[in-house]
Amino acid sequence: MRERSAWLLLLGILAAGPLALPLREARMERRARVCLLELQKGLQRYVVREEMYPTRSPLNGAELVEVLLKNHDLAEPPINPLMGAPYGKVGETDWLVYRTDQQAETYSIQFRDPDKPDEPMLELDNTEHQSLE
Repeated sequence: MRERSAWLLLLGILAAGPLALPLREARMERRARVCLLELQKGLQRYVVREEMYPTRSPLNGAELVEVLLKNHDLAEPPINPLMGAPYGKVGETDWLVYRTDQQAETYSIQFRDPDKPDEPMLELDNTEHQSLE
């Protein structure tokens, strides 16, 4: 009886394995959505005050957070979806890319998939992708 229970438990664990990856990806995408929306709000505060978006481009997530925190456009750093901790060290790979045009009138923020770094997983901007819905 115990041996049978052990085998059933092992089979259950093996069967659940393929489900764990989609669940992890869905959790990371939810975290990335929350992060992008927080950054979008910070950028909206920034542009109201400065009448343009941050001019340095491109910036990674930590660099953008640093700019927005310095000007009090964010109350606190958002959670890095990959690390599960607030954005911190400038220069660490965080798979987030902020860009603006030469006049700093438009912006885009992309969260890239670490498995496919050339493709944005999620994107927000003030022209085509204004919402994550």
